[in-house]
Amino acid sequence: MICYVDIEHERVLQNPKKRPELLVRRMEVKLRLEEISDQACLLQRYPRVTRQRLKEWGIQALIISGCGADWSEYNETDLAEMYRIIRAADLPILGLCGGHQLIAMAYGTPLGTLRRLEEGEEDVYPSLGPGYYKEWDFTPVRVLKADPIFEGLGEEPVFVEAHYWEVKEVPPGFELLASTDVCRIQAFRRTGALVYGTQFHPEYYYLSEEEETLHYDGRQFLANFFKLAGILE
Repeated sequence: MICYVDIEHERVLQNPKKRPELLVRRMEVKLRLEEISDQACLLQRYPRVTRQRLKEWGIQALIISGCGADWSEYNETDLAEMYRIIRAADLPILGLCGGHQLIAMAYGTPLGTLRRLEEGEEDVYPSLGPGYYKEWDFTPVRVLKADPIFEGLGEEPVFVEAHYWEVKEVPPGFELLASTDVCRIQAFRRTGALVYGTQFHPEYYYLSEEEETLHYDGRQFLANFFKLAGILE
């Protein structure tokens, strides 16, 4: 069994305008993870996830979601157990966007926003971080270092981006794996452990069946992670 941890802030989850879409997206990802891994996927809110429960549940790999809230809204005490899980690395871990940033935070690594929008520059998503540049939509990502997580994906795989915050430094004990012109730290791995973080969203390898351009590199990326975790052959 795998575990998909939802780290969205409770404020967003309880917003009646945002809750339905958020729940649908989380369920879509859960089903995609099950389809790719051929394993049951347990969807859990982050306050319920502990090292002990992960053992009791028989979890073989942990995937940490993204989030739309700013980190300043979170109580550090509420994140402490997730930090312990990340640092212990008792099982394979993949952090996605906000989950990637959470891994960095577990090691005391600074985060920050992307640049401010220039005068007259379009804000592609004004309700999120108004006034800041966002890396958005399907985007080529440069692979900087060979790693089995990128097997079969070439030098510039295409993934969904949806962020205006980024990790500013590679965490201690980690290796930088991928970048874009906008965001230097797009993917990293803990040296000697199966702990990966991606600023991009491999789980959204397509957003709807109606879109003319579909990129399935994210699906291959997730399959590679499950192979490394010993879940897929």
